[in-house]
Amino acid sequence: MGIGYLFFITRIKSEDFSDFVYVYVWAAIGAVIGAKILYILLEVPWILRNAGSGGANLRQYLRIMISSGFVFYGGLFGAVFAVKTASRYFSLDFVKTLSLLTPAMPLAHAFGRVGCAVVGCCYGRQTRMCIGISYADSVYAPNGVRLVPVQAMEAFADLVIFGVLVWVLLKKADAHKSPGIFERYLVMYACVRFLLEFLRGDSVRGHLWLFSTSQWISMAILFLLGIHKVFIRRQLGRE
Repeated sequence: MGIGYLFFITRIKSEDFSDFVYVYVWAAIGAVIGAKILYILLEVPWILRNAGSGGANLRQYLRIMISSGFVFYGGLFGAVFAVKTASRYFSLDFVKTLSLLTPAMPLAHAFGRVGCAVVGCCYGRQTRMCIGISYADSVYAPNGVRLVPVQAMEAFADLVIFGVLVWVLLKKADAHKSPGIFERYLVMYACVRFLLEFLRGDSVRGHLWLFSTSQWISMAILFLLGIHKVFIRRQLGRE
């Protein structure tokens, strides 16, 4: 689906499709690496707690590093770093490249969340609502109980974000030449993720005080973007 989107948007914006495919592949690799690195970092407390026990052997470490999950925000940061690196390597404008690639991120994430819903990872809290789902043979989610379909809710939100970003790109001829597309994505997704985290039932992503790791990252993103906007407005006012 991401490749299909790139074919469509590069035709509309008169850009070289092949260049963006190469960068897209780099971004996908960077996303996987970044998501895995952040997951491992979140597992450091567990590693330290079990480092002195006989069970914490090489095989368990390999299980954590290879066969365990991923953290989306790590994937997002990894993808952006990969786009930056690839843009420099292929002599492309970073802002324009990132802007055109940005809608592919929520699109790919939406399908990833569908996969989560199928296998039961990243599951929601127990609920009595009629929209709840239950699993019979999941290795991640509790079986036989009704759970909030938070994965499907996030997938739907990602598709809405994708639609909004594409609409902005098509509406404004020069939208892909500014960082506004990526900033819009960050704001929309950070708000969605912060709210949906309250509906999550799994604890593997880690918590600090009242909020999960993803909620702290979401708040940090919104705070930093707010500071950035204020700084830019002050600079424009001085000019």
